[in-house]
Amino acid sequence: MTATPSLILFASEKAANYCVAGIPAAARAIAATSGESVLVAVPGGWQATELCLTEIQRLAPSAQWSAGDSAGLPHLDSPAFKDIPALRQESRAIIKTTGKPGDGIVSRHINRPISQAMTSLVLKWPGARPWHATLAAAMIGMAMLAALLFGEATGLVIGAALFQLASIVDGVDGEMARATFRSSARGAMLDSVTDALTNLGFIGGVSYNIWASGNEQAGLAGTLGCAILALGSAILAIQSRRDGGNFTFDALKTRVNQRPSRIRQWLTWITMRDFYAFAAFLAILAGGGAILLHVFAVVATGWFMVLGWTLILRHH
Repeated sequence: MTATPSLILFASEKAANYCVAGIPAAARAIAATSGESVLVAVPGGWQATELCLTEIQRLAPSAQWSAGDSAGLPHLDSPAFKDIPALRQESRAIIKTTGKPGDGIVSRHINRPISQAMTSLVLKWPGARPWHATLAAAMIGMAMLAALLFGEATGLVIGAALFQLASIVDGVDGEMARATFRSSARGAMLDSVTDALTNLGFIGGVSYNIWASGNEQAGLAGTLGCAILALGSAILAIQSRRDGGNFTFDALKTRVNQRPSRIRQWLTWITMRDFYAFAAFLAILAGGGAILLHVFAVVATGWFMVLGWTLILRHH
C-alpha cells in the first residue's frame, strides 16, 4: 500500500520558488521532510525553477516529490498556505540564527547585526556563495593595506575603518554557509587564512605608517608585536593540523574555554578580532595610534606566553 505523501501548500508559484535565505522555499520544505514522499501543491500548478531543482538535488537527493495543483485537494488536515510575506519573515528568522555561540561582545552587539543585514541582501542573488564574501573581505584587506602604506595620516584612519569593515564582512561568509547548508572545512580554512593575513597586514601597515611619520619607537614596537602574532598564528595552525581537525586558529580559545571563568571569558573577548578591530579603529580615530602599537606589543607578548604555557601543559 502506497503511503500518503506529505502535503506542502504554497499560495502561488512565485511563493514556491521564492528564495528563503538563499534557497527556494519549496526546496527547503522538501529537504525538511527527511526523504519522505512529498507533494508540493500550488493553485494552478507549480513549475519548479532550475535553481529550485538544483537545490532539491543538493539538499534532498533521495526525496520523492511531485508537483501538483492544490485545487480540489482536501485541505482540512493540511498545513496552511505559505505566502511571500510569511516566507520573508521565515528568511529573517533563519538568518538571525546564523550567529555563533562564541561571538565576542562587539560582534554580538555591533558586527553581527550589520553582517546579517548584508547576508540578507546578498542571499537575494541566487548565485551568491560563501566564498564570494570571503573574497570581498580579502579585497577590503588589500585596500586597507594600501591605505596604511601609502596614505600617510589620512590613510591611517581609512585603513583602521577598512579593518573594522573587514571584521564585519568576515561574518558574512559563515552566515551564508550556515543559512544555505554550505559549511565546509575548505571554506573554514580559507576564511581563517584570510583573517590571519588581514590581521598581520593591519598591524604591519599601522607600524610602517607610524614609523614613517617619525615615531620609530612605536613603529618598532608594532613590528615586534606583528612578528609575535605571526609566530603564534603559525604555531596554532600547526597544532590545528596535528589535532586532525579543521584548519583554524581557535585552538587556544577552545582550550581556555574548557575551564570557563569570568576572567577567562573577558580575556578571550578582548583578544578576539571583533574587539581589537573596533578598539583599534577608535584608538586611531582619537589619535592614539602610537599608544595602540605599544599596547598591542604587550598584549601580543602576553598572549604568546599563555599560548606556549597552554601547549606545554597539553603535551605533558
